[in-house]
Amino acid sequence: MGEHLSAIGLSVLFVVGIGLAPAIHGLAVPDVHRFPTAITNVVVIVFENEEGANVLTAGPFFHYLAAHYAYAANDYAVCHPSAPNYLALTSGATYSQCGSDARHVFTAANLADRLEGAHRSWGAFSGSMPTACDTTSSYPYAVKHNPFLFYDDVVNNTTRCAAHDLSLSAWYLSVNRSAIPNYALIVPNLLDDGHDTNVTYSDLWLRAFLSPLLNATWFNHTAYLITYDEGTTSLGAGTSAAGPTNTTGGGHIYLALVSPLSVGVGNLTNASSHYSVVTTVEWLLGLHSTGHNDRPLAWPPLRAAFT
Repeated sequence: MGEHLSAIGLSVLFVVGIGLAPAIHGLAVPDVHRFPTAITNVVVIVFENEEGANVLTAGPFFHYLAAHYAYAANDYAVCHPSAPNYLALTSGATYSQCGSDARHVFTAANLADRLEGAHRSWGAFSGSMPTACDTTSSYPYAVKHNPFLFYDDVVNNTTRCAAHDLSLSAWYLSVNRSAIPNYALIVPNLLDDGHDTNVTYSDLWLRAFLSPLLNATWFNHTAYLITYDEGTTSLGAGTSAAGPTNTTGGGHIYLALVSPLSVGVGNLTNASSHYSVVTTVEWLLGLHSTGHNDRPLAWPPLRAAFT
């Protein structure tokens, strides 16, 4: 299971350089030394295709994280299948992609833009991706689970894409150098994320991946948002059929928020969705909204998860 450091290629050398980036698109730039909370690094980890209740039952490590830190007990995916949910998690919109996993390239503001506009470093790390910014699926790597390759200002900018859209091997290198970016999207391969296996398999992978990181000195200012892309039903908040506002119902899913500020918080009761993940990332890292469904009034940041 998992990635091996022997797979590191030349592309991973870019990870060390994913620090300060110039402002883009004319955005106002917040003070680069100021963050709204003590959290300065956010890592979003995405698993595949399971209802939240099943994850808590079949995954002892998933259950431990939910019980020991903060757990969004009423969190919902946006729709089906995978691709639109990954887009929702990284830009706050699906671009009418619900119902399709095909890779289309969209001209749209996304978290990468907002991160660079605020001089925050970022990286997307995909399990088993053969080369940086690889737009061709190669089992067990799936392009449909690599959302930044759907945004034209990333995928069509060769230098930018090669510097930020990396194999999971690059993540391990950045950890070894204590140089993780302010924002990281971690997407395990089709085995480790549970897509072609099960919750038990993913639980073992997550335990091996995350446990040592919780003991790192930089965990003191890091938050891990651990979620699933979609469930196996079309459940949404408050109804058995439709999803929350601006969704069509992607199932009731698992979302744990793991940080030193989240210890003992327990269950959050308000309805949340992938759009809440985006607003939470924006709040924690001091980012502007993308202007899509990541509106704090509609989908407030999960502030209660951070005491």
